[in-house]
Amino acid sequence: MESALDKRGRKVLQAVVHAHILTGEPVGSRTIARKYGLGVSPATVRNVMADLEEMGFLTHPHTSAGRIPTDRGFRFYVDRLMDQGRTMPYFLKGDLDQLRALMSRRDLSASEALVEASRILSKVSNQMGLVFIPPLRSTRFRHIQFVPLGSHKVLVLIVAEGGIIQHKTVTLDESMSTKELERYGQLLNSQFSGRTLVQVRQALVEAMEHDILEYDVLYSSALRMANRALDSFEEAEAVFHVEGASNILSQKEFGENVERMKGIFKAFEEKSKVVKLLDRCIRSDDLVVIIGGEGGIEELQDLSLVTSRCRIGDTVIGGLGIMGPKRMDYATLLPLMREASQLINVILTV
Repeated sequence: MESALDKRGRKVLQAVVHAHILTGEPVGSRTIARKYGLGVSPATVRNVMADLEEMGFLTHPHTSAGRIPTDRGFRFYVDRLMDQGRTMPYFLKGDLDQLRALMSRRDLSASEALVEASRILSKVSNQMGLVFIPPLRSTRFRHIQFVPLGSHKVLVLIVAEGGIIQHKTVTLDESMSTKELERYGQLLNSQFSGRTLVQVRQALVEAMEHDILEYDVLYSSALRMANRALDSFEEAEAVFHVEGASNILSQKEFGENVERMKGIFKAFEEKSKVVKLLDRCIRSDDLVVIIGGEGGIEELQDLSLVTSRCRIGDTVIGGLGIMGPKRMDYATLLPLMREASQLINVILTV
């Protein structure tokens, strides 16, 4: 059916999308004929819009004489009508410099830098900025450190590849000195660095079952210590951060619709569905655009999401996203997200 969309139909659909992005209102045939220079009468535009509605690209909201794009209409616009090679608008270059300065700071971990980057993107786009970092168990372990906190308590610090840091407090059966804990950490780092936590756990189990441990007290104690510590990380949740959620309130589609807003904020509070969606998105090498109901989350069916994954070298450490109403300015936000993610990947890898 999409192949049956002729040149005139494409021009009218593109004009309707542009007008709706600009105003947030249903678009009438007279507006399209007058403002978009298609060289046809309002009656002709009206007929084309009726055809587009029949094909599922436009819809009639309520009793309005105008039409708005459907999810399918926006999808066709993003995939087929929008200039995918468009560069980021010049007026945003200063914001990119701000992002470059942020990512170059050495006092921030990778996860902290991504959260700060989401604030900049939220401010620039006037939409919500999202950060997603997968659960630690799926990333590669680089370094473990045990810090004594007092009687029988130890702070376990794990640094994953990409500089992502997580920590837990573990209660031990017996007190251990700082020197003992340092030796345990050194031994474990030499044995297991570079593996995922899942692989580390499997290796620990196999090593602890081996008879030779009976003859190596230090190694055996270190493995038991690590196994106990990693128990607390096994069920650690993904990091999910939302910046600028209040920006949604400034959009006319949501500001006066209390029930719709309740649904959106409920989805972010429960967050499991959103995390699954973002986890799916960062598996792609390119930008991912999820429009309305495509994400499969009913409460977010009036929103669109643009995401890009972030990595250090070949290691994916998480993803950044911009979420806003379906009429977001894709032609500006996609180049912004593409250049921002490329910048982040280059700087974090250095």
